[in-house]
Amino acid sequence: MTKPDSKRDIFNKCVFIFFIASMIGAFYEELLHFVKFLIFRKEISWVTKRGLIYGPFAQIYGIGAVLIYLIFCSKERKWYKNFLYGCLLGGGYEYAMSFIQEKIWGTISWDYSNDFLNIAGRTSIPFMLFWGLLILAFIYLLYPLICKIYEKIPIEKASFLAILIFVFFVFDISLTFVATSRQTARHNGEAPRTFIGEFCDKHYTDEYLSKMYNNTKFAE
Repeated sequence: MTKPDSKRDIFNKCVFIFFIASMIGAFYEELLHFVKFLIFRKEISWVTKRGLIYGPFAQIYGIGAVLIYLIFCSKERKWYKNFLYGCLLGGGYEYAMSFIQEKIWGTISWDYSNDFLNIAGRTSIPFMLFWGLLILAFIYLLYPLICKIYEKIPIEKASFLAILIFVFFVFDISLTFVATSRQTARHNGEAPRTFIGEFCDKHYTDEYLSKMYNNTKFAE
């Protein structure tokens, strides 16, 4: 059993893992879109996929990776148990994120209603199996690589960098939350009540946001 991470190491690794996984997730979504169009439509199409207003980041992957680190990487288990728990966690997480997005913003970003063995259109058994494999890849491939690089960085420098990245993400996530909430309010015909709403209406218009969230649509 490896030595448990200190509280400082846990914070630093959570920030770095969030950063790396959010970026990988954004490029994965773009690559997946490219492959789907190439295979099924015989067309070349590359579109920007991101979850935050600033930066090539898909925070849903970042949050998921942090959960994997906290739940799976602190305790040794048999690989098949990690796979099984990973399937359940991945499917449950995807279902929960879809539910929360629809209830808070009234929008949906994915719909598996027409897919095989789907669960309320929010996730599916095949995707749960995929999440299980992805979690195994994180545990046995990506996380050891992150640890190897992290251990080479002096702790003070790592902590300083983690704080800078953390502050940036707090700003980016907060701005994205406010801007997308205002988009929902506009969709419902609500006028801005504060200068923040007016600022979002001016700078983060529906046209601006649709370029980043091109697969997002309002739920019926």
